[in-house]
Amino acid sequence: MGREAIALDIGTSGIRGQLLDLEKKKVVRTCITSRNPIPGCNVMDHMSFAIQYGQELAHSILADAVRSIIDRLGPKDLVRIAVCGNPIQLSLFEGIDIRDLAYAGESKIISEGIERKDRKGHVADGAIVGLPGIDIIIPPAVKHEIGADALAMMLKSGFLDDDMCMVTDYGTNAEMALKVKDKIYTGSASAGPAMEGQQIHNGMIAGPGALSDMVRTPLGWQTKVLNSRLIPEDGPVLNIRSDISRNSGVAPTGITGTGVVAMMYALHEDGRVEDAKIKNDPVRVTRTVRFDTEDYKEAGKALGAIRAGHLTLMIMAGVEPEKITKMYMAGASGTYVDPVKAKAVGLVPPDSIDIKQVGNTSLELAKDLAFDPDMLGELEGLRKKLVTDHIMFASCDTFRDLYTYEFGYWNDGMPLNRYRRGLERYGLEGYLDRTTPTNITKLYETDIHDVGESLEILDISPVMTSSWDCSQCGKCVRGCPEKALTMDDGKFTIRTGFCLGTSCQKCQENCPERKFDYQSFRM
Repeated sequence: MGREAIALDIGTSGIRGQLLDLEKKKVVRTCITSRNPIPGCNVMDHMSFAIQYGQELAHSILADAVRSIIDRLGPKDLVRIAVCGNPIQLSLFEGIDIRDLAYAGESKIISEGIERKDRKGHVADGAIVGLPGIDIIIPPAVKHEIGADALAMMLKSGFLDDDMCMVTDYGTNAEMALKVKDKIYTGSASAGPAMEGQQIHNGMIAGPGALSDMVRTPLGWQTKVLNSRLIPEDGPVLNIRSDISRNSGVAPTGITGTGVVAMMYALHEDGRVEDAKIKNDPVRVTRTVRFDTEDYKEAGKALGAIRAGHLTLMIMAGVEPEKITKMYMAGASGTYVDPVKAKAVGLVPPDSIDIKQVGNTSLELAKDLAFDPDMLGELEGLRKKLVTDHIMFASCDTFRDLYTYEFGYWNDGMPLNRYRRGLERYGLEGYLDRTTPTNITKLYETDIHDVGESLEILDISPVMTSSWDCSQCGKCVRGCPEKALTMDDGKFTIRTGFCLGTSCQKCQENCPERKFDYQSFRM
C-alpha cells in the first residue's frame, strides 16, 4: 500500500477514525471508541472539566486517545490527518484556549480579558498529538459558536442547496439549523448522552450487539440488533403489554440511542407509561438487558431538548412550522432511527413530509479533506459567505421556557394539555397533535458510509492517578456511580472515559476526611 491518511471525527460521545489509501482513494479500515475520553457526559461537562482542572490535562487525555486510535489503525506511510468536530472538541484536540467558548455574552468575554480565538481553517503540525512532521488539517468553524461539524452537517447533507428546511446532527450535543430563503438560523442543544445510548442502564454506542430499533409485528415488537458490519438483524420479539419476550435471532448486548427512541415510542404506543413512569417497571428485553423508569426520564431529557431547540429556531425565525416540510437527519442516531418513530416522540418537527437520512457528515468532511487538502481553501471561502444567526440556547428565554415544559412532561408527568396551552402563547396551536405523511430517503445503510475491510470498537479510557495521606476508608471508591475510580495501596486511579467529571464529583463529596483532591490527578 502507498501513502496513507487518517480521517477523524472527534465527537462528544466518542471518536471515529478511518485509515485511507491515498493512491486508491479508498477506506482501508475503521476504528471507533465507545466513549469520549474526557470526563463528563456532554460537551458542557468537557468544557467545565478543562477550565476547572486544566486545559493541558484535557488536551493530553484527548491526544492520548487519538494516538491509540492511530496505533490500532496501523498506518505504514502516514502523510496527513484530517479532523472534524465541534469547536470545543477541536480546540481541546489542538490545545487552544476554550474560555472564549464558555460565555454567551461579549461583555463577559471583555470583562474577563479573554481573547477571541480565530478558528479559521488551517494546517497544524502533528506535534500537537505527538506526531511531529505530520500535517493535521483542521477545517474552519463558521463562527466561534458554530463549529466545523455544523459546517459539515449543512454542506454534506444538501441542506445549503434547499429552502424552508431543517437539519439536525442527533447526538449528545445536537447541532441544528433552519434555512428560510437566504437566512440560516443555528443552535446547539445539549441533549445529553441518551441519544448516543449512554447514561442508561444497558446503553451502548451504535456498535455490534446494539438494539437499534423495534418494529411492530402481530407477535409483538421485533427488535433489530446491529451485526459486525453495523447492519440491523432480527433479535428477540418483545410484547410490551405483557413484558414477555420470545428469544429468537441475535441477542442484544445493550441498547443504542436509536433503540432508546424506539423503546420510548413503543412504550407510549402500548400504554405502558403513566405520569412519566413505566408501569410494571422495568421492561425486560432479555435477562440482562432492560429499560426502566430512570432510563425513560433520561431519554426524555434528550427528546425534550431537541424538540425545544427546533421550536426555538422556528420561533426566533418568525416562521410558521407548517412551512418547514423537509428534514435532514445526520449522525449515527439520525441514520439508524426510524424517522416515523422519531417524528412521533418529537425528534422531527410534525410537519416534515420529506425526510433524508444522510449519515455521519462530520467524518465525511474529514475524509474529503484527507483526500484533497486543497479543499480547505474552498471551505474557508464558504465560511466567509455563510451568514448565520446563531441562537445561544443557554441564554435564550424562549428555549428555557419550552424546555421547562418538556422536562415537566417527560420527567414530572405534566399533562400534555398544559404544554399545549404553553405553546399557544407562541402561536403554535396544534403543534403537538399534527400528523403528516412521511416520505423517507435513506442515503446510506450505515452512519459510516464505508468501514473498509474491518471495523474495530476500542473501549478506550486513559487513566489519571494521584495519591495523598488518608485513612483509605474507600468511601470515595464505593460512591463512584460509574465505577471509574479505583484505589490500590494508597494510589487512586480514575478511568477518564467513565468518569462523569464536574457534573458528579461524588468521590470528593463522599470523603469524610475532606482529603480527596480531584484537582491533583494527572496523566
